[in-house]
Amino acid sequence: MFNLNFKIMFKKNLVITVIVAFFATMGTLVAQEKYAILIGGNMNPDDLVIPETEQWNGGQGGSLEYGFDEFWNDTYLNWEMLVFHKEYTDENVHVLFNDGDDFTFYLQDDRYKASSHPGYLSLTDNNSNRQTIINKFTTLASTITEDDFLFVWIMGHGGSDATGHYFYSYDNHKIYDTDLAGWLNGIAAHKKTVFLSFPNSGGFVPELESDDIIIITNGGQQKAQAGRMILPQMG
Repeated sequence: MFNLNFKIMFKKNLVITVIVAFFATMGTLVAQEKYAILIGGNMNPDDLVIPETEQWNGGQGGSLEYGFDEFWNDTYLNWEMLVFHKEYTDENVHVLFNDGDDFTFYLQDDRYKASSHPGYLSLTDNNSNRQTIINKFTTLASTITEDDFLFVWIMGHGGSDATGHYFYSYDNHKIYDTDLAGWLNGIAAHKKTVFLSFPNSGGFVPELESDDIIIITNGGQQKAQAGRMILPQMG
């Protein structure tokens, strides 16, 4: 197993874009179909439910009016990259975001609107509630074959407790590392890439480690700024 530690700042930059683009296509040259699940968490977390220490960027940087709008911006950019630049079909890119609707507001930059692409009015398929996430992984487990490729991207809030490490669904349920590991193990694809972007996401690595999974995180078990990338065994 080859481990590579690197620094990733929370704010999106060119390095993150290149990394996501590269690993979203690794192993797809011989894949029959390419699938993706993009999960965007709660843009406006309740401090009484999710403490600031477990919120994205330590609860700092969200706007008073819109919250963490980078959740939408990054979800949109990943969808756009996969569909228009990496030859995924829109039908195979499953976007679970916030309450189930695209994030829009008056005078929003067209750069982050699905309508900026002819023929598209929206990109969000459903909310990112716990049961919705479970249903989507269950459906794909009965659809994806061994020759297919799966890319999973999750951005939100997260933490850890005595049970394990977790991220929060939109309806504030803790989704543990063991949950995600079980769902991924139930999918037959021999090549899977998982990109985790939430506090303490590095704690998911021990549960997810597998020869057929590439794991990229931007949050170590303790330090939110530390990132870790796990590559499968070579040869």
